[in-house]
Formats: sequence, structure tokens, C-alpha cells
Amino acid sequence: MSRVARFHADRTNQKLYFSRLACQQAEQTEHVQQAQAQREAAVFHLHGAILAFLQELSRYYRLNDPQPTLKSIEELMAAKGQVSPEINVLQKLAKDGFIAELKRAYRLAQYAPEPSAPEPESETSSNLIIKVTQSPQAWLPDSKILREWHRELTELIEGFRNEMVEF
Repeated sequence: MSRVARFHADRTNQKLYFSRLACQQAEQTEHVQQAQAQREAAVFHLHGAILAFLQELSRYYRLNDPQPTLKSIEELMAAKGQVSPEINVLQKLAKDGFIAELKRAYRLAQYAPEPSAPEPESETSSNLIIKVTQSPQAWLPDSKILREWHRELTELIEGFRNEMVEF
């Protein structure tokens, strides 16, 4: 049985593929809202790839965790007297790396960002003129950043998979 079939890596691979497709479609469309939808889809799929990889790790380490998180895998491994090097790396990236940025984008895609209060222009004689310059999707990463996250996540997962050995 192949490693992909054995540890259900196919879902992780699908999510990475779907995020790449969403980036491509976002870059090819001229319509602003369609591009936004595709970029948000890329964020969702990249986040989903992380979750799918956590399931892959849970199966690899034979943990009984149907909805694994970084914390739950760490705790279940500690209970077995083991440490997952993958979880240690992922935790660091979730705190200060590209995964932290991805998680922030995912949260902002789930909930509307807090609108900033428009400020009247100070150089006008009237306080009736309000200048609003913030784009409604300013929080959303552009396709270049999404592609970079995709590349980093793919390389990270492939590196982990190459290091995984039966124990």
C-alpha cells in the first residue's frame, strides 16, 4: 500500500491543488469580486491543507483523534512519551511564521473585518467631507503572497513526508 493511501495524504494533496487552482483563477479574472472570491478560496484551501495534514500526522502516529489540532497532537504524543518534530515546527510557524499570517487571513475571511471610522479631512473648511481610502479587501493577501504560502506549505509538507519513517 502506498504511503499516500495508507496515511490519507490524498486530501492534503487535493487541498494544495485546489488552492493553486484558485490562485490561477484569481490572476486570470478581470472582475474584482471574482478575483476576491478566488483569493478567499485559496486561503480556505491552504487552511484546509494544514488541517488535512494534521489528520495525516494523527494517522501516521496512530493517534485516536478525529479532529486533530496542533495542541491535541502534542498532548496525545506527550501521553505516549513521544514528541512530534512536525508539530514543533508547525507550532513555531503558527506563532511567528507564514502559518500565523495564513491563520489571520483565514479568520478575517470568516468574519468581516472591523470597519475603521472615516475621519473628516483636516484641510477642508467643512467637516462634511469624509475621505475613505481603505479597500474592503485590504486584509486579503494578494495572489503573489498566496502563491508563496502555497509553495512554503507544499515544501514543508513534502519535507515532513520524506522524513516520516515507520516506528
